[in-house]
Amino acid sequence: MNPALTGTGIRVGEGGVGEGGLSNLPPPMEGGVPNRAILANETVYFDFDRSAIRPSEQPKLDAVATYLKNTSGVQLVVEGHCDERGTEEYNRSLGERRAIAAREYLLQRHGIGSDRVTTASFGEDRPADLGKTEEAYAKNRRAEFVILAPQ
Repeated sequence: MNPALTGTGIRVGEGGVGEGGLSNLPPPMEGGVPNRAILANETVYFDFDRSAIRPSEQPKLDAVATYLKNTSGVQLVVEGHCDERGTEEYNRSLGERRAIAAREYLLQRHGIGSDRVTTASFGEDRPADLGKTEEAYAKNRRAEFVILAPQ
């Protein structure tokens, strides 16, 4: 498993090893170099307690798909995140559903190969904003994109 995805409480799904066991898809690229900066502006945000892609967020996923189509030899990890409300287990599951929703959009709408996109859920463990306001919570309900490039 890629070291960028290992750690306490991280659940990798749709292409990796996690609490649910082995997936039938390949794990992320072994030894791949993670790059969070390339698609940092394409972070997708979600409504409270939802994993559906909002129409306003679709252009970001379209840009991610364009990048993947124009850049061979890289893989993508979609990381799902939540705000701190809800149990740790529920948030881990919701983060996974958010990551999978973004992955499925890329696969179904744009024909990106399933072997190029994996998911990971961090639940509430990696907040983008530590505040306790609705504005802060909204920043934490997201899917982020990490490019894995060969060394």
